[in-house]
Amino acid sequence: MAKVSEVSPRIYHYTNEQGLYGILGNKCLWATHYKFLNDYSEIVLFRNKLIEFLYPSTLNYFKALIPKYPNAPAVISANGGLDAVVKHELENFVDSSYDATGHEIYITSFTGEHSDPFINENGLLSQWRAYGVDGGFAIVFNTQELEAMLALEHDCFHYDNILIADVVYSDDEEKYKSELSESLHKISVCQKNLFEHILQGRHEQPDNLVEAYEPFVSCITRWKHHGFKEEQEFRIVSMPTVLNREYKETAGENHCNSKPEKKREFRDRNGKRTPYIELFRSLDTPLPIEKIIVGPHKDKDIRAARLRVELRNTDIKVITVSEIPYQ
Repeated sequence: MAKVSEVSPRIYHYTNEQGLYGILGNKCLWATHYKFLNDYSEIVLFRNKLIEFLYPSTLNYFKALIPKYPNAPAVISANGGLDAVVKHELENFVDSSYDATGHEIYITSFTGEHSDPFINENGLLSQWRAYGVDGGFAIVFNTQELEAMLALEHDCFHYDNILIADVVYSDDEEKYKSELSESLHKISVCQKNLFEHILQGRHEQPDNLVEAYEPFVSCITRWKHHGFKEEQEFRIVSMPTVLNREYKETAGENHCNSKPEKKREFRDRNGKRTPYIELFRSLDTPLPIEKIIVGPHKDKDIRAARLRVELRNTDIKVITVSEIPYQ
């Protein structure tokens, strides 16, 4: 899979005025807990797709196992037949995989560059509309430099996983097959090994089960309904480690003390106390901002003038105003 910077050299983060000045002042981006996004169901949207993908090979796998276990036909019959057993086991496996993430998934969203230069220069109308009468701003990041900062962030704190990737939309079968098939194959292999352990009465987990974790996370966090396709979304997915007692006993104190745990912050969002984490703040490195686009607003020229004054002594030299009319 190509690096994000090879697909979109610049990515755009839309925010309101308060968000803009928070990003500039704190030199960080916020990643919001996925259950507090406008549509948190998108993370679990891939559940049924994954079950659908795994079903044919799992069905064949169970059929091959039946002759090896004399009591298998009776057990299968008592549980509603082979189809019901396979679906039940798949649902347990997929739901357990979701639980293994600890549901500690934080998202920062961007849009990618468009083929239309006007959109790249003036922003995406649907995104401007999302910020309503108060107007918005698009912060344009150099993607390659953002990837480098993400690697530093990973080195500084305990993360189970942290990645930047583009979204795979649900109607893009070609991209689904080309970019997710390898991950899906790894999940399938680990799933069959797990079933075999269970059938053999072995209580320890298969050694390769951990190999399914990152592919699983990549799939569930990149899949999105095609109704949002216009956005051409890219996202940073952050999964900070929970350094609880159980984890420390498994990983060892020395490992846990090697880096600090990422602090969870809270803010009020739409009347809800919302968990988030701050990316890059501790790096004390300027964010790789190439320019800021001031969105449609009755005072957009005044906003741009104020920004140019405030940022005159920084590396951010390009402040533009969207030509899309204010409505």
